[in-house]
Amino acid sequence: MNGSTIWITGLEIFLTFYQCLFLKEMLGAKYRYTYLWFYLGTWLYGHINAWFVIAGTTWGNMIYLCCCAFVLNTMLFHGSIIKRGFFTLWMYGIREVAAGIFIPLFMAAAVLSGREDCFDMVMKAADLASCLVPFLMMEILKRRLHLLKRDFEDRDGIYLMCIIGFICVTVCMTVMTFYRVSNWDAEYMYAIVIPSGLIAVGGEILNVCCIIMLERRLVERLAKQQYQMLKQHLEVSKEQYEQFLKIRHDMKNHGLCLAQLLEKENIEEAKTYLEQWNTGMEEGESVIHTGSVFADALLNPKYRQARKFGIDISIQMSVPGEDRIAPVDLCCLLANALDNAIEACQRGIAAGYPAGWIRMKSQIYPNYWVFEITNSTYISVKRHEGGFQSSKQVPMSGVGLQNIRTVVERYEGVLELKGGTCFALNAMFPLSQVPIETERPL
Repeated sequence: MNGSTIWITGLEIFLTFYQCLFLKEMLGAKYRYTYLWFYLGTWLYGHINAWFVIAGTTWGNMIYLCCCAFVLNTMLFHGSIIKRGFFTLWMYGIREVAAGIFIPLFMAAAVLSGREDCFDMVMKAADLASCLVPFLMMEILKRRLHLLKRDFEDRDGIYLMCIIGFICVTVCMTVMTFYRVSNWDAEYMYAIVIPSGLIAVGGEILNVCCIIMLERRLVERLAKQQYQMLKQHLEVSKEQYEQFLKIRHDMKNHGLCLAQLLEKENIEEAKTYLEQWNTGMEEGESVIHTGSVFADALLNPKYRQARKFGIDISIQMSVPGEDRIAPVDLCCLLANALDNAIEACQRGIAAGYPAGWIRMKSQIYPNYWVFEITNSTYISVKRHEGGFQSSKQVPMSGVGLQNIRTVVERYEGVLELKGGTCFALNAMFPLSQVPIETERPL
C-alpha cells in the first residue's frame, strides 16, 4: 500500500466519522456507539459494491451509495423519511459534484504536462480533494444553521431533493465525457475544462443554497407559529386582566352589600350572596396545578375554553422540572396536544355530535416521564404514510403533530399514536441526570 492510498483511506475514515457527527446533530442518534455501527455499515456496503461490481458507472455508483446510506441512516438516526433522505442525498451529492470540479482540472493538468500515463494517480488526487469539500461544507453549515434540527415540511424536502438530483446528473454527465475521450487536444483543453468546472462550482453553490433555503423556510414557519401562540396568550392575558379589573371594581360594592345584609341580620341572604361571589371568584382561579408555572399558565385557559364548549375534560398532570425538560419544549408539547384534542371535539360539535371528552394525564417515574392524552372523535382517524391523516382542511394541517414529534425526538423519547373511535397520544421521555445529547445503548 503506497502513501497516497494510505492518505485516502485515512481521509475516508475521518470523513465517515464527521458525516456521522453531522447526522447525529441534525437528526439525533438512536443508539450509543453510533459511529461504530455507521462505519461498519458504510464499510460493508462499500466493499459489497467493490466485490460484486453492483454499480459500475459514476451515476449508478451514486444511486447505489445513496440507497444503502439511506437504509443505514434510517436504522441509526431519528427524523422523518424525507428529512433522512434529504441529508443522505445532500452529503453524497456534494462529493459527486466536487469530483466534477477536480477530475477535469487534474486531468487537464496531466495532459498539458505530458503525463497521460498517470491518470490513476490523477483520479486518486481528485478523490482526495473531493473528500475535503463535504467536510468544509458540513463544518460551515453546522456552525451557522441550527434550525435544521427541526423537522421541515415534506414538500420542501422533496422539492430540494429534486434540485440536488438534477445538479448531480448534470455534473456527472459532464465528468463522464472525460472518461470516454482518450486523446485530448491540448489547444482546446482549457476551453472544455473551464466551462465544465464552472458548472460544477455552480452546482456546489446550489447545494449550499438548498440548505440555506430550508433554514429560511423553517424560520418563517416558526415565526408564524410563535405569532399565533403569542396572539393566543395575549388574548388570554387580556381576558384575565379584564376579569381582574371587574372583580376589583365590584369589590367595594360587594362589601357594602354584605355589610347591609348583616346589619339587617339577613344571614341566609348574606350566605347565598357570598356563595355566588365565591363562585365568580373561582372562575378566574387556577384549577390545574402541575408543579410548573409555565404549564399552569398554559393549561388553565385552555381548560376553561374546553369547558365553555361543553367538553368533558379532565387534566391530571405532574411535569418534570426545568432542568429535565425546557419550558419551551414542555409548552410546545402540551399546547399542540391539547389544541388538537379540543379542535377534534369542536369538529364533532359542528357536525351535530355531542361535545365529546378529553383525558389528559402524566406521571413522573424515577427515570422517565409518561404523558398521555386521549380524546373522542366523531370520525375514525385514518393512517396515512406512517402517520395519521388530518381531517383539517387548512394548509398548515398536521403541524401540531410534527412539533410534538420533534420535541419527543429531541429528548430521545418514544411517541405512540393510536386511532379508531378515539385518538390517543402517548409519549415517554427519559429523565436521567446526564445531558440530553447522551444516547442509549444498543
